[in-house]
Amino acid sequence: MQDLSIGFVPLLDSAIVLAAEARGFFVEEGLNVRLTRETSWSAIRDRLAVGNLQAAHILAPMPIAANLGLFPLSSKLIAPIALGLGGNAVTVLVRTWPRNGGCGRSERSRPGNCRCSPEAGDREAQG
Repeated sequence: MQDLSIGFVPLLDSAIVLAAEARGFFVEEGLNVRLTRETSWSAIRDRLAVGNLQAAHILAPMPIAANLGLFPLSSKLIAPIALGLGGNAVTVLVRTWPRNGGCGRSERSRPGNCRCSPEAGDREAQG
């Protein structure tokens, strides 16, 4: 197994990396992955540059800027996959829909009118 440290910022488009780890996809490919939650894009940039991370979920322009030497600690990077293409979403299985109040099921649904779980309404009522 090859060891690999992957950094990510906990945003919606990083869910692909987290799901791949949870489902065992990295192990199937012979990779021993350690996911590292980072607090900022600059932390990921710097940890890639000094070799603490071998891969990362980063903003699309960052590899270009690094390859042009625009960062203080620039390193050569490649971007083999785009995790989000301007339309990120969380999808829900149809059988779980009733627990979610049918949020977004019709064109009349608006995000502000939705609850992600029955508990969300309780938390909202409590302030």
